[in-house]
Amino acid sequence: MPKISVKRDYYQGEVGTSPFVYAGCLCNNNCIFCFEKDQKFFNKETASLKKEIKIIREKYDFINIMGQEPTLRKDLPELVSWAKENGFKQIGITTNGRMLAYGNLAVKLVENGLNQFVITVAGHNAKLHDWHTQSQGSFNQTVRGIKNVLALPNKAVSVVINLMVTAKNYKQLLAMADFYIKLGAKEINIGHILPFNEEIKSSKKIVAKMSAVAPFLVAIAKKYGQSARFLFVEYPPCVFPKKYRHLSFPCLEESPQKVRIALCRRCPHTRQCVGIHPYYLNLYGAKEFKL
Repeated sequence: MPKISVKRDYYQGEVGTSPFVYAGCLCNNNCIFCFEKDQKFFNKETASLKKEIKIIREKYDFINIMGQEPTLRKDLPELVSWAKENGFKQIGITTNGRMLAYGNLAVKLVENGLNQFVITVAGHNAKLHDWHTQSQGSFNQTVRGIKNVLALPNKAVSVVINLMVTAKNYKQLLAMADFYIKLGAKEINIGHILPFNEEIKSSKKIVAKMSAVAPFLVAIAKKYGQSARFLFVEYPPCVFPKKYRHLSFPCLEESPQKVRIALCRRCPHTRQCVGIHPYYLNLYGAKEFKL
């Protein structure tokens, strides 16, 4: 990742770590918003990944295997089994779900100890989703994969829809939530796309303004209440009206690059929020954030 220039009215947040294993080096999508598009990933050997998993277990009892597309690894069931042997209580993968549409991969992963599927989507129809993935047919495969994991007989398996928000799709957020809830999803993470790759670093056509998205998130919360579990990821409390700041879930994976803005010094939510990513601030500034 290129060096980040931090403007004078920002100051560094706290550094944290997360139990994510980056196992993939290939992907069968070409998502326009991909956080890892500019990264060079080398194919890690099974033994190397097992060492990483063992180190993570020293601090965590939950783990997620991800990036770029872990289901393309033939040794994925073996890695899941290794995580189970090392005593992880929650073992998940983050995937685009396409490979889960075929064969018995989902069943085999669960038999080996997997108990959470996090499946990334960017639309509720082929036109919208495939525009984001730049891969024709990806929506239909992903939906089949979601249906397969939702149909698994093991009800202890968690299925999380990871819905990525862009300037192209945010006005359809409620329709997207409706679609995946009707499909059977009970947990949905709605995550804001950040301008990490060079293709979208200065593109307001791809990266949505958080304050523009917030009303749609509030509408989802109002409609579904406690009937489904939502996490609104990467949205700091200060982007919501005061009444709805409890909806904020600033990050799934803490980022040492995030910075505090001036109002953070007076904010009562600094324990749960580590700030804003400077790439986003360079694109939109900090005026939208209010106490």
